[in-house]
Amino acid sequence: MDSLILLAQGIGQAMTWSVLVATLVGVLIGLMVGVLPGLGPAAGVAIMLPVAVGFGGVEAIAGLGGIYYGAMFGGAVTSILLGIPGESASVMTVLDGYAMAKQGRAGEALGISVFSSFIGGLVGLLLMALLALVIARAAIKFGPTEMTAVMVLAFSLVSVLGGRNIVKGFTALGLGIWIGMIGMDPISGPPRYTFELMDLLDGVDFTIIAVGIFGLAEIFYNLSEKSEGKRVAARYSLRSLLPRATHMIQCKGAVALGSIMGFLVGVLPGVGATAATMLAYAATKKVSRTPEAFGKGAMQGVAAPEAANNSAAYVSMVPMFTLGIPGSATTAIMLGGLLMLGLQPGPLLFANNPDFVWTVFGSFWIGNLMLLFLTLLMIPLLASVVFVSTALLYPVVIGMILFGVYSINYAMTDVLLALIAGGLGYLMLKLEYSAVPLVLGVVLGPMLENNIRRTLILSEGGLGVFFARPISLAFFIMAAVVILFPLVSRTLRRKTREVSTA
Repeated sequence: MDSLILLAQGIGQAMTWSVLVATLVGVLIGLMVGVLPGLGPAAGVAIMLPVAVGFGGVEAIAGLGGIYYGAMFGGAVTSILLGIPGESASVMTVLDGYAMAKQGRAGEALGISVFSSFIGGLVGLLLMALLALVIARAAIKFGPTEMTAVMVLAFSLVSVLGGRNIVKGFTALGLGIWIGMIGMDPISGPPRYTFELMDLLDGVDFTIIAVGIFGLAEIFYNLSEKSEGKRVAARYSLRSLLPRATHMIQCKGAVALGSIMGFLVGVLPGVGATAATMLAYAATKKVSRTPEAFGKGAMQGVAAPEAANNSAAYVSMVPMFTLGIPGSATTAIMLGGLLMLGLQPGPLLFANNPDFVWTVFGSFWIGNLMLLFLTLLMIPLLASVVFVSTALLYPVVIGMILFGVYSINYAMTDVLLALIAGGLGYLMLKLEYSAVPLVLGVVLGPMLENNIRRTLILSEGGLGVFFARPISLAFFIMAAVVILFPLVSRTLRRKTREVSTA
């Protein structure tokens, strides 16, 4: 009950003009980002991070959060109209949404996607509010030893579950930790990995890495790929976009299952909304009485993944706020935004800045309600944006990115670093390396180093302290299980195949 009371107070505090405007601008930008194929919420948040942080306080995180869940709403538009996912979490929406559009039912598909996204968002928001305080109260007892173990578990989850290849995941993680160590040693003082460049003494600004890895890399990748989609008529009346009562009754089970799947998967660091949508779609198809209709225009095939991606989007913020561990690439960038605002994510954030946290949560509720009406009203406009030529769009976006990077420190070195990060991100996309472990390494790498060194200083160099405390030992055991389980299961499957073929 305490959480619900605090949430109600946060909603009231978020009703100020500055927070409302920041939330509105965020969701509008998020809708546009979600509609544009290839950008996605991580790129949108990364691109707007320097601008948002400049406003400071609640407004910054409310705006960045609006971009995140706004992109989740908008991603369904291109999936349904063109058969091209607006972002990765909308991949499963293509299967039935585009099929419905080709059958002349695009209005129904768009309407049920908005309805499902709204309900999934409400479920995610409610669970986020209920879980956050419980986790924060438990985590406030954590010292540097326990935080080290938590970060090791987070790195393990992200590297193992965040991509198809464990080796690639840990390689990206190691690269991110190395980038995070560039600059002055935080304890002893000497410069590290600066290549004798004065501009690197303060380290590499997280914004530069995020903008390059997600914003520029996505654009470079999309320019190198040829994707074609067939145009679908984009004239809809508001009435055609409103789901009928029969549609909502028909999809209630899919929406409920998708929302729950989004919660269960979204709370795991590094897994993300994309995995949640795939599991929600598979589970809904499994329990459906007409599984043969999926992929051919089943309305439940749109409802389940759309509910899942919005539920997962909100719930993925729980580990970020309570433990300082981002649940996805986008929340990793938002974590960097919190640090740039001078706030330390984790259990102490709830103790030291409760008004900030609950006002931000309140802005998420308001933003979710805004999106319900804005998406319905703006779908005709959003649908027209997907036909803007990339020859006009991408140069404008690249110019905005580079100007934003330059404005951080007014240094051309930052622009060069952003371009290098963009090239690195492009190579990672081509070679199928997940960028999430790299970003997590950049954000949490310095914090991990500080906690390890603090623990060793307190224990006078004794390594046994990491395993002597019950909480840290439990987290280390979980990390070992996360790393070893896929390796063991893969070995067992290979031996089973060898026995069966012998």
